[in-house]
Amino acid sequence: MSRSLMRLARSQRRTIALAGAGCTLAAAATLVVTGSAQATSPTPPALPPICSLATLQGTYLFEGNGASVSGTTTTPTAFAGSEHFNGAGAVTGSSTFSSGGTIFPRSPFTGTYTLAANCTGTLTIGTTLHFDIYVAPSGGKFTYVQTDPGSVSAATETRVART
Repeated sequence: MSRSLMRLARSQRRTIALAGAGCTLAAAATLVVTGSAQATSPTPPALPPICSLATLQGTYLFEGNGASVSGTTTTPTAFAGSEHFNGAGAVTGSSTFSSGGTIFPRSPFTGTYTLAANCTGTLTIGTTLHFDIYVAPSGGKFTYVQTDPGSVSAATETRVART
């Protein structure tokens, strides 16, 4: 190999070595800066929703539809109404229900509800209708799904008055 080629090869090795060292220092500096920035300004953990029976308080409007399933027969249903939650586990209301076109107008009802700190709970109307509920931490809105065998319904309720 000629002397000029050997000098060129040594020169390129030095350039590559210096460039590699520079990249390593830049990466280390980035880690130090990033690490110190995270250490001085940590992101606070998200607080879990906190609900209680008092979260649901006031008058709510609802509407929905679904089906009643018995064997191979499916009957369409629809419903709408309003209900009042007292903030202590009791609910009263009135609803109109349609089952396969047969209308049951403005029927009053009473019930109870539970609500855990994670804003999930249950709603029982009379002794025959059961629902899992999922409540916004503000209590302004919630969704539910009926859990009785043979019934298919889900809806959203929205608070329209606090008293």
